[in-house]
Amino acid sequence: MVARNFPDGLPGEVPLKGGRLASLLMDQLEGDIIVLDAGGVILDLGRQVLESRGLDLRDMIGKNCRDIAPKHHLCGGNEEHCPFLEAKRTGKQASYVFTRMLEDGRVRHIRAGCYPVTSSAGEADIFLLVCSDVTEEQQFEKHLRHTEKMAAIGELCMYMAHEIRNPLFSIGGFANALLRNASLNDLAREKARIIYDESRRLDVILTNMLNFARPTMQAIAAFNAATTARQTIELLTMGCAERHINVILEVEPNLPEAGGNAENLKQSLINIVKNALEAMPDGGILTMGLKRNRDYVQIDVSDTGEGIPDDKLEQVFNPFFTTKQGGAGLGLAMARKVIEEMGGSVSLESRRGRGTCVSIMLPIASEETGNAAPPAAGELPQ
Repeated sequence: MVARNFPDGLPGEVPLKGGRLASLLMDQLEGDIIVLDAGGVILDLGRQVLESRGLDLRDMIGKNCRDIAPKHHLCGGNEEHCPFLEAKRTGKQASYVFTRMLEDGRVRHIRAGCYPVTSSAGEADIFLLVCSDVTEEQQFEKHLRHTEKMAAIGELCMYMAHEIRNPLFSIGGFANALLRNASLNDLAREKARIIYDESRRLDVILTNMLNFARPTMQAIAAFNAATTARQTIELLTMGCAERHINVILEVEPNLPEAGGNAENLKQSLINIVKNALEAMPDGGILTMGLKRNRDYVQIDVSDTGEGIPDDKLEQVFNPFFTTKQGGAGLGLAMARKVIEEMGGSVSLESRRGRGTCVSIMLPIASEETGNAAPPAAGELPQ
């Protein structure tokens, strides 16, 4: 092990036996740990920082944190939200969460916290910077917020549908009666037809809202997810060759049965595959892959389209959000709702110019009953 350059005790305090005790503690604690002096110069680093990034301690000691931190993802690299500068300014603990995007497009959330260590004189001469991955914690909180939001949207949809449908029914009925009136001239008849058609369109929107708000009464059973995937591919990919879209289906051997509802999964896959095909107007590759991931069957639907802008990623699962002309914005929202009611989850990763991948996680069917094995309390499929 490389000899550490940790000071022989903190200023004005009892020595820590050459810093060995501090070094041992740093190596055992979870997270990336960096020791800085008051100028931001690196005095020591924990073993996890070095091993995860392939760094040599001797190359890091003596360098300023701001010069190497962004390069090695030691923090967000934003001086406006720098926990070290904030802790140095206030003399108190400071922290913030920054986002790091991996090469494969996955997003990780990192909490960077800085803790000033004061001497007996009351001055902070050493700062402990600790960075830890809080992605799962953030996802769990996001899931709770999403659940609460969906419940509120459901109540709103039910109220709107009830209040709007009655007068809409009257409008459509009168418009239909006018269309049957022989005394109307062509101009008036055209206006009545527009009123009638628009009332029908609004009724379809209200029906979609009600379907989204109501629980989907699903019969949960064991089924072959690969068969459902093949049926979806066969249904939607006719004519893809003429559109220069190559379709690939990859199924892991000995894939276990999933627990859920095959027809509702098919409808969810239809919505996802339609979006993928529409994202490749000039051709590309559509890939649907199925594999086992721990206690879940994972279904990945990826395309090589333009991808989704970063500022839209957080909204794609919101009901009624759409970037398509005339779209209802319920496809992905409904797919997530249905899959989550089966005990699974839906996630999306996208890189601008490199395509999008939607991942479905369904619990593996219980061998004893053939029913879905629900996730453990507090556990979210990854």
